[in-house]
Amino acid sequence: MFARAIFLSLLIVITIAFLWQFPSHEASRMIPHADKWVHFSAFFLLSVTLHKAFDLSGKLASSLLLIYGCAIEVIQYYIPGRGSDVMDWLADAAGVTAYFTLLWLYRKRRD
Repeated sequence: MFARAIFLSLLIVITIAFLWQFPSHEASRMIPHADKWVHFSAFFLLSVTLHKAFDLSGKLASSLLLIYGCAIEVIQYYIPGRGSDVMDWLADAAGVTAYFTLLWLYRKRRD
């Protein structure tokens, strides 16, 4: 039950963060591709918490998170001051893939 609360809280925070209009920061100019690292990290954490919260297969969990990431990008297209970027979605997908690949390797090594 606690894992579900963590996942849902994280989902809400990430959704608000990705849809909110933030002014550009100096850090994004100093750190190359900082926004892509944010996308990767957010979706890696969503993958961890979704896996812990619900008994879903890796394929289903990955699919749900990839659809969510795509939906966020489509919605951002329609928000003034925001933009939609396929590279953001690919960073999302990389975070999801990284988690489930690490999980698969861990389980394979453990067995």
